[in-house]
Amino acid sequence: MTIHQTEEQEKEHLKAVLKALKETINYTDKSVKRYVDTLNEHKNYLWTNKDIDAQEVRSMRESILNHLALGENVISLGKRLKKLLDRPYFGRIDFRENKPEAITTQVYIGIHSFYNPKNNELLIYDWRAPISGMFYDYELGNGSYNSPNGEVTGIISLKRQYLIKKGILEFMLESSLTVHDEVLQKELSANSDDRMKNIVATIQREQNKIIRNDEASTLIIQGVAGSGKTSVAMHRIAYLLYKFKGELSADEILIISPNKVFSDYISNVLPELGEERVPETSMEETLSNVLENRYKYQRMFEQIAEIIDNPDSDFAERVKYKSSLEFISKLNSFLHHIKKNCFKAVDVKLNKHFTIPSEYIEEQFQRFDRYPIRQRFEVMTEYILDIAKIKYRIDVTSENRKFLKKELKKMFKAENDLIVYKSFYEWLERPKLFKFRKNRTLEYADLAPLAYIHLALEGNHLGTEVKHLLIDEMQDYSPIQYKVLLKLYPCRKTILGDIHQSVNPYGSSDAETINRVFLSGEIMRLNKSYRSTYEIAGFASKLRPHNQMEVIERHGEEPVIIKCKSNREEIETIERLIVIFKSSALSSLGIICKNELQAESLYNSLSRVYRSIHYLSHSSSSFVNGMVITSSYIAKGLEFDEVIIPDVNDNNYKTDFDKNMLYVAATRAMHRLTLTYTGELTKYLEDDTKRN
Repeated sequence: MTIHQTEEQEKEHLKAVLKALKETINYTDKSVKRYVDTLNEHKNYLWTNKDIDAQEVRSMRESILNHLALGENVISLGKRLKKLLDRPYFGRIDFRENKPEAITTQVYIGIHSFYNPKNNELLIYDWRAPISGMFYDYELGNGSYNSPNGEVTGIISLKRQYLIKKGILEFMLESSLTVHDEVLQKELSANSDDRMKNIVATIQREQNKIIRNDEASTLIIQGVAGSGKTSVAMHRIAYLLYKFKGELSADEILIISPNKVFSDYISNVLPELGEERVPETSMEETLSNVLENRYKYQRMFEQIAEIIDNPDSDFAERVKYKSSLEFISKLNSFLHHIKKNCFKAVDVKLNKHFTIPSEYIEEQFQRFDRYPIRQRFEVMTEYILDIAKIKYRIDVTSENRKFLKKELKKMFKAENDLIVYKSFYEWLERPKLFKFRKNRTLEYADLAPLAYIHLALEGNHLGTEVKHLLIDEMQDYSPIQYKVLLKLYPCRKTILGDIHQSVNPYGSSDAETINRVFLSGEIMRLNKSYRSTYEIAGFASKLRPHNQMEVIERHGEEPVIIKCKSNREEIETIERLIVIFKSSALSSLGIICKNELQAESLYNSLSRVYRSIHYLSHSSSSFVNGMVITSSYIAKGLEFDEVIIPDVNDNNYKTDFDKNMLYVAATRAMHRLTLTYTGELTKYLEDDTKRN
């Protein structure tokens, strides 16, 4: 085996790998054609030979299905290999096991593995393979990885990184550390794209530990702004699909994301990594589905907007209480009260000769207490009538069954979920905690507890096959919402977010609170921020100080605060900043307002001049690169090369919740940040910041 040491040797090796790739791709293309031709032959044979016997038809159909499956596998392989043509690999380690006569293995690492069938050689290792993990975790010297046969130890004698574009080696770096700073800086300095990128070439040690954690039943990731937590979570999903292939598939994973814009923004990561996209939903849709979509309800963004405008209102107090752990405790006590007191057994006359005593019915109600109450009536009916047939030789008809089940249901005095929920507040002696909106619309904070009651009484009828649940922006969901998810999805979970970025006043949860809900969770932290320049991150940290936060030292322009004399001048200032942006090398500009009302108003003003500007609202379904106007709520999780934050005056940003919104907006900026205002500057911005 040739050990490639020099750059010229590496270039020759790259040429050889690309040649082998192209030959294999050509072979797979021909294989696909053969499968298609064979399938067409089989179909034509079945079509033209109507008199063949049933056994031959079954055999032919089985052959068609086998060819379809094989053809799909070959097509999938071809797609993966074609992705490698542009950048076959990004890293390499040379590893020799600690055993006699062991030889050094050159491990080239890429997005996918590539096995060259011509000479039976594994030329590229998948980044998720156990041996590849050493690239992220170790320096030169001793290293180890867990194989299916146990731990493998050895020596890493070389570690190298490559930048390959369009099949050309642009440069390579010797790296004695985890991921070389020069490569990371180059990646971080690049402009943003219209989709989240994969980070396989620059995964850091602390990120890799999270990605490869396959033991935690509930993994809670607390990550600072710009730490890559969502990207890490998506790579974790790709890793789990690789590790548990055959046990876990993409359609058995579910992502709960904050909005459709964010869902679209992250939608490219898994396909880039060679995996299928996974289903996504929102918290609102999940809760409404539990309640069979029976109720009109306030949206989350509407609750947020109302509380920000009226933080001391009765409405805010209702939300605050329903987001507390005490609320869950009281609700559980109430459900226990219902089970003990709301079923009143009475005698049932099944026919003129046979009566079922109330005591016996009560006994059966207790017998089946492992069932949700409304599911008990079916099994109670079957059990009681089976005993009647065996013991008393009663002839049981279908009418008897219907009648008894109906009578049993009538004995339960809590049939309607909404009535039960309203009676909960009567039981609490706090009836004013429940209030309908206009047109009998539920408040958003009532959706989860109502769903919780429904699941407790009715059981989970969604029939979900979810084996792994991923929840993003964890900080914006309340404990009772997590309790509903716990009942709905008794599976492994990855939960991620940052309490410093909460935009849901009173309705949020930190990692410790979530862990108390799930009881068996493991908290892992990402404290290193990669997104923003050192100057922007420093500016944002004054809004939300974080003692454990570490910022990658990538320098750029200082954030600028511009004072304007009037609203008109502020609009003109923003227009001037847009002109500067359009003449720069930057790709994306986010103009981030505190709320949607302000964002829509600004869009109406600016879109008359700039037709290419886009407005992203709660009803938008896709992310658009370029110039965007949106709110802090929708901007969560997104990033822009440049960010402009208007109206940073003391009237607009005056409460602690407002400060959170300002922090979220500021931390969306990668390279440039400008803030504008009229009147008095908000008290949350320091006087020593650069001004214009």
